[in-house]
Amino acid sequence: MDPAVLPILSCPRCRAEAPFRSLRNPRCATCGLEPSSTNPHVLDLIDVTVGEPTVANTEQRLMESDLVARIYDRFWRPTFVRLLAGKGAGAAVGGLSGELFIHKHGLSLDDRPGPWLDLSCGPGAFARALAAAAPGALIVGLDISRAMLDVAAQRTGGYTNVVLVRADAHSLPFVDGAFGGVNNAGALHAYDDPELVFREIRRVLRPGGLYVGSTFAEAPSLLGRLVARAAGIRRFEQTELRAWLQRIGFADYEDVRLGGALVFRVRRP
Repeated sequence: MDPAVLPILSCPRCRAEAPFRSLRNPRCATCGLEPSSTNPHVLDLIDVTVGEPTVANTEQRLMESDLVARIYDRFWRPTFVRLLAGKGAGAAVGGLSGELFIHKHGLSLDDRPGPWLDLSCGPGAFARALAAAAPGALIVGLDISRAMLDVAAQRTGGYTNVVLVRADAHSLPFVDGAFGGVNNAGALHAYDDPELVFREIRRVLRPGGLYVGSTFAEAPSLLGRLVARAAGIRRFEQTELRAWLQRIGFADYEDVRLGGALVFRVRRP
């Protein structure tokens, strides 16, 4: 793991800044927390003294599946997006390269410095794309699922500028203003408290930093609506999302509709 991540970390227990001197045997210099991990290529920053995060809905449970993690990029995600966002999202969202293109250019990787956070990175497709596009910048892939991060560790092993972190999106283990941009593809609908996640994203962005996300605006079919309801998936309308982000303190909201999916970008002033 790239030691360049050390200065931007914060302790998940005591919130001390830059708490670890080493990634080999990390231990918080303030409270003594010693992160552990079942995977040596993943920094696990869940504070187990307060317990594992609860799994609140069907989709969250599925994301913990080893099988789903292995088939996620090629089969699971494209099928799921097509069902919930319709044919209009097929090429640009279900076909991962199109969505990668939108997110990469939305973050303006060529025009601003990192580091970059790939929030809810799953098995690492976007983290790999960001690492290839910005080889001199630190890319942090964060997810709460061990299964997803295990697959991401295998698939990002060739990129020395990628660091994988296990943590909760509702409580990001990073100092204020740590990142030049946050990528958040296709996970917003699954968060228990989207507003708290928005506030955490704004906190870890430096002034002028960009937040690019994608989510579901509507399910085009009755079957899609039933699946969304059964899985506990929330949908966001453009006007609702714009007002929500502006109220929290983001600026320059813009978006594009791709079938029933929505890709948006905002900036921290």
